[in-house]
Amino acid sequence: MSVPDSRRAGAPHWRSLSSALSRPRLTSCLDRRAPLTVLNAPPGFGKRTLVAGWLHHGGAPEHTIVWVPPVPGSGALWECVLDVLGEHPAVEPTTGSDTFDRIVRTFEGVDGPSLLVLSGVPASAGTVLPDVLGLLDRCPRLDVVVCLPGTDVDLSEVVVRGIDHVYIPASDLAFTVDETTALLQDSRVERSESECAALCRALGGVPVLISAAATLARNLPQRLVDGRGRPAAPLEHLVQRYVEKRLDELDDAHRRFALSVAAAHSVTAAEATELTGVDDAAAALSALAAAGLVAGSPFDSPRTWRWPDAVRTCVLEIARRARPGHVETLLSGLARAHHRAGDPAVASIYAAEAGDWTTALEIVEECWAQMVDNSFDVLVKVLRQIPDEELEAHPSVLAGRALFTQMLDEHTVLHSSLPTDPAELAELGRTAGAAQTLYVATVQTLALRTAGEFAEAARLTRLLEPLVRSILEHHPEDIRPQLPLLRVQWGITLQLAGLLTESTPAFQRAYRGANAEKIAFAVQNAAGSSALDWAVVGDDPRAREWLRLEREAEPTEGHWGEMVRVSGRAAAVLVHLDELDLDAAAHRLDELGVPRLSEELWGFVGYCRAYYDLTTGAAYDGLTALHRLIASHRDRHEHGAFSRVLLTAAEVDLQLALGNGNLAGAIAGEGPSDHPLVAVTAARVEAFTGRPDVALEKLRRVSWIDCGYPRAHLEALLVAAQAHLDLEEGGDAVRDWQRACALAASLGNRRAFTLVAPELADRLVALGGSPIPGGPVKSVFAEPVRRVELSRRETDVLRLLADGSTHADIAKTLFVSPNTVKTQLRSIYRKLGVHTRVEAVGRARELRLLPVRPPS
Repeated sequence: MSVPDSRRAGAPHWRSLSSALSRPRLTSCLDRRAPLTVLNAPPGFGKRTLVAGWLHHGGAPEHTIVWVPPVPGSGALWECVLDVLGEHPAVEPTTGSDTFDRIVRTFEGVDGPSLLVLSGVPASAGTVLPDVLGLLDRCPRLDVVVCLPGTDVDLSEVVVRGIDHVYIPASDLAFTVDETTALLQDSRVERSESECAALCRALGGVPVLISAAATLARNLPQRLVDGRGRPAAPLEHLVQRYVEKRLDELDDAHRRFALSVAAAHSVTAAEATELTGVDDAAAALSALAAAGLVAGSPFDSPRTWRWPDAVRTCVLEIARRARPGHVETLLSGLARAHHRAGDPAVASIYAAEAGDWTTALEIVEECWAQMVDNSFDVLVKVLRQIPDEELEAHPSVLAGRALFTQMLDEHTVLHSSLPTDPAELAELGRTAGAAQTLYVATVQTLALRTAGEFAEAARLTRLLEPLVRSILEHHPEDIRPQLPLLRVQWGITLQLAGLLTESTPAFQRAYRGANAEKIAFAVQNAAGSSALDWAVVGDDPRAREWLRLEREAEPTEGHWGEMVRVSGRAAAVLVHLDELDLDAAAHRLDELGVPRLSEELWGFVGYCRAYYDLTTGAAYDGLTALHRLIASHRDRHEHGAFSRVLLTAAEVDLQLALGNGNLAGAIAGEGPSDHPLVAVTAARVEAFTGRPDVALEKLRRVSWIDCGYPRAHLEALLVAAQAHLDLEEGGDAVRDWQRACALAASLGNRRAFTLVAPELADRLVALGGSPIPGGPVKSVFAEPVRRVELSRRETDVLRLLADGSTHADIAKTLFVSPNTVKTQLRSIYRKLGVHTRVEAVGRARELRLLPVRPPS
């Protein structure tokens, strides 16, 4: 398809332009309509396609387009320009003997602005920019786009003369991850975002390789790049053909240079000279760039050239075949150099590529805390590559690999047992291998935690503190650098098991140690986790203090960035809710989003969201979201998981807000009723369904002052005040109300008063009680709470009815008359608000008066 305007007759109109990928970030550069635009990249980077597609879709409107096709290596550039002008339907060519002068006069004669596109200037054409600048000087209505082959270009004259220009190097022409994803989607290829990112990274974004990979993906169902960044065989073959073709275009000297310099992932000219011995390494690297093997940007200082991963891997294999052992020597040298320079991540990668496992293990053992913080992805990559036999003498590294690569069942070392007697643990801490035992035991706890065995994980974690104390006494340097990271993990394990009085000290010790060792992500994680513990129990002043410390910590980016923020954000939601600052709570909830399947704190996030929905009057939405969240994380909602406590309490209150007294009571009865969070909600159910004496009895089962949950204590006082008032015990009601108001003021908690019955505060204030601190609040329990209760005989009739028994069968089984059965059924129907036996059974199951499913 072509544009019918005669002015655009010179624009190319290839069939493929209609389906070419739109690249707005680059076409916006062309849309600037600078007098000079330079695209400088080797073949395969899509220069011509980009400019042609831009013109095809209406770029440079009102311009007369003069498109000069790629000039053969032996051709004369300006003669080719003159030939194109001579055949252009919208241009009147001039005559004369001087080629350049005729071009100038021809453009001067064009009616309106014009655009000259030199779509392929060969390296043999020499320096073309001075002539282009001369053309621009003499033709003020002319713009020029020049496509260079990736060779060095000097733009100093352009800058000095103040000519408005756009420069687009190979690094900008390379596909981004988003563009790679869009290309695959446009090709109707369904691939995950992670695979698209891995494909872009492996191919360095080289457009010709990405396009070829998209074609492969249309016909191949398997991943083109595996989880470790290695290309599949078909893609590897494609890259090999690309590399061999470009190596063949080099002379022998540059080919040898390429095979040696490929040892480095990225390299400056000085580093290349040191690596290869070539004096003019900058020129040699430019030759590799022009061949499409490496990419360099003139904006780097010093200028650095980089290999696409898959291209480099292919060149390395060719180099290994050409000179066995030479590549490994170069890689080992690079590993040692980077290690000396304080860059353990890069050093470990080079050591692993060289198969120099001694150096790789030395780097990992010495710097693993630093690498976990700053280079986690690299650490995992290296750990995956180290052979098992090399790890036999390094159980701590083996444990680390099991932890970080989630291969938690593959090594027997992870199944060794730990003594349970504190004296034996203290004695074990005196031994030289105690630190390795500690690492292995930590990974065992994480394996249990990952499997959802929170009670057992917490039991094993509790055994570690006596061992740590002994190691710190006898071999402190063996664990001191790593200890903050271990303590964070121990704290999380105890937190997920609901042992907050034990997890909080672990987080606080981790915070102090991480500050001392300058492990930024551990500082932020420990502070946020401490804040979450205090926020869950309801000690908002302490939660606020730890949130302040989290904000003051150095922000964590990269792999850990979002992960370590979850605990602090959840803590902030609870604090803001207690303050009834609902806008701030909503903002933090938006940051948290919906918990992923891998999110360990999913139960805490669900708890926050449920109480936000309750407080904002969206109980039904909150209940629906809560059920969906529990269903998606069912495997982590058993065996000592604190999520059962949190979400049981939340569901009871949501059901109460919806007026479902039976369901609220049944759910409270199914949860861990001895926990303060569940006990207070269970008592609230009794108070709201007209059984104040039962509510007080349930409250007496907990020592509220000593329970460690001040928010639950506050709510318990409010439930007790309501129950005493309903029992006409005004003095006791006012006493508990006064205590609740004083505690609420000290905590800064106003939300607790939204959980009391409407008009309760007015009645108590009238009896001499204090007003609600901070002013009145609206109760979340707007609907009356209904609770259906059946007599024992009615329950028996209903159970037999659910089993399918007839009226006569029921009468016979219960030794009563059929008329008595009919009377019982009328009473059941009235209480349940139904008219048929089917409706009665369904409603009874809904209210948990019968099992949800018949027994099998």
